[in-house]
Amino acid sequence: MGNVRRRGAELESAIYEVVRKIVDKEGVEGLTFQKVAELAGTSKSVIYRRWETPLELAISAFQARIKLENNGSVDKLVLTGKNLQDDLFQLMDRFLISIDALGEPFLRSILVEIGTQPNATVLQLMERNSEIDLRAINRILDRARARGEQVKADISNDVKLLPFEWLRYKMFLRKNISTDMIETLINEILLPVYLESR
Repeated sequence: MGNVRRRGAELESAIYEVVRKIVDKEGVEGLTFQKVAELAGTSKSVIYRRWETPLELAISAFQARIKLENNGSVDKLVLTGKNLQDDLFQLMDRFLISIDALGEPFLRSILVEIGTQPNATVLQLMERNSEIDLRAINRILDRARARGEQVKADISNDVKLLPFEWLRYKMFLRKNISTDMIETLINEILLPVYLESR
């Protein structure tokens, strides 16, 4: 009896697993549709129909890993904090788990892509991430307002995105992010910026 062709979610899962192994070992630059097709037991045409570039495929594979390992994206986090500070801690913790799920080889490859020639796929990824981050922080600020905390009314999107960009910057510098660093970020930077002074 011949091999049964995988389809749908089973095939996608096999492709993503192969992609993550290649990227973890060789970076995005080592990823080719030919290599993925051979290792996943499918054809290049199947892959070409769904993804335009190896980078786009890599992004899809690692986003799937985040959803699996982190129970969804940060904007879907179930918040249980009693105040803005608690919710920010929960959000930053979930965000760091997402970053860890991506892994250093993938993050390094994306950084190289951004530095050499930002292409449409990378720019779309950055835009999509910013939208998710904004939804997450807006939920937290809305919860704080509903609790009666004095959240400023005119917070710009740049300021709302500050914690995510700060953490990504630290990750790109290969800094280990400690609880103390998160406390400093929240207590000395975010709370004074997000809340009206008492």
